[in-house]
Amino acid sequence: MVTIVGIGPGAREYIIPLAIDVLNESDVIIGFERALNSIDFIEKNKKCVTSISTILEEVKEYKGNVAIVASGDPCFYGISDYLKRNLHEEIRIIPGISSFQYLASKKAIPWHNAHVSSMHGRENNFIYCVKDKETSFWLTGKKNTPEMLCRELFNNEIKCSVIVGENLSYEDEKITEGRPDELMNKEFSWLSVVVVRREV
Repeated sequence: MVTIVGIGPGAREYIIPLAIDVLNESDVIIGFERALNSIDFIEKNKKCVTSISTILEEVKEYKGNVAIVASGDPCFYGISDYLKRNLHEEIRIIPGISSFQYLASKKAIPWHNAHVSSMHGRENNFIYCVKDKETSFWLTGKKNTPEMLCRELFNNEIKCSVIVGENLSYEDEKITEGRPDELMNKEFSWLSVVVVRREV
């Protein structure tokens, strides 16, 4: 059995009990370094990988219960879609708390009408989506960093406030708020969550 286990934003207290149970029952745990570091309290055979394609190779090497750890929720811009298309076997998925859910709760922001998307390794129509919704949440990446998104907002004269969440749920968590012009020249972790709240 192959199980994709969502471990939430990272800190142990935000990993759901079922995820911990599944990991403790697994024969091997496969994942990227950051995700494996988040479950250092689980003493199981672990295999660190550096690419998503390597996960496929590693899964074929093991029999029994194989757990693949994924940060956030595996079904939200996670690895579940890729693995389902390429493993050709039954996959169980354990959900996790997404980083945008975590940040929304920290700042008491309702997100039922928000636009939620990712700029991590993708190109989306960022400005169009910001104009379309009063609130939008964005996962950022190496190319589309928080400061780059703030610069886009400033250049397009979007009147809004911005929240940048870095290292969410970890001891070095940092949440920064301001206008695009105040944040576009700062340096943030490229793996962040950006909330844009447009003035209406």
